[in-house]
Amino acid sequence: TPQATLQSARKRLEMAGNPLQMDPAFFLALRFVFAVVFSGTIIFVTITGKRPWLQGLGLATVFLIIGFAFPDLWITSRIRTRQRSVFRAMPDALDLLTICVEAGLGFDAAMSKVHEKWDNDLALEFGRVIQEIRLGKLRRDALRDMAERLGVAEMTSFVAVVIQSEQLGVSMAKVLRIQSDQ
Repeated sequence: TPQATLQSARKRLEMAGNPLQMDPAFFLALRFVFAVVFSGTIIFVTITGKRPWLQGLGLATVFLIIGFAFPDLWITSRIRTRQRSVFRAMPDALDLLTICVEAGLGFDAAMSKVHEKWDNDLALEFGRVIQEIRLGKLRRDALRDMAERLGVAEMTSFVAVVIQSEQLGVSMAKVLRIQSDQ
């Protein structure tokens, strides 16, 4: 359905970090624009170059498909790049979180420190979580949303452990130390 398509596009844009601050409807429209531009260029070249129509029509169809798929391929590439960046930043971030919590800071303040110290995708996501918590969202919901936006299995596991330790009342420093060691 159109609503499901918009929702899927919104999720993929969020997973990619929403490059260019695109609206999902704009992203979907961009797919059609690229398809028309790519195939239109081939048709124009066919007409002006006096090439065989059948060859031009076949080539235009191929470029129509390529143009339609191009934005989707681009966003998939951005998602993979972002996920790799987050995966690489996780060990250092977990170490800093552990040190901050063991030094007496709360978990939210430790996430703020990670956000302040670094300028990478994971630090920006921690900053977004802190902002959502300040606006009234529950920590567990903000963390789950972050894990869903990132789409990194290790981050999803980390978030699940943090939420579970919060619910069971286990020391956050111990949990972070174990996660950091892993």
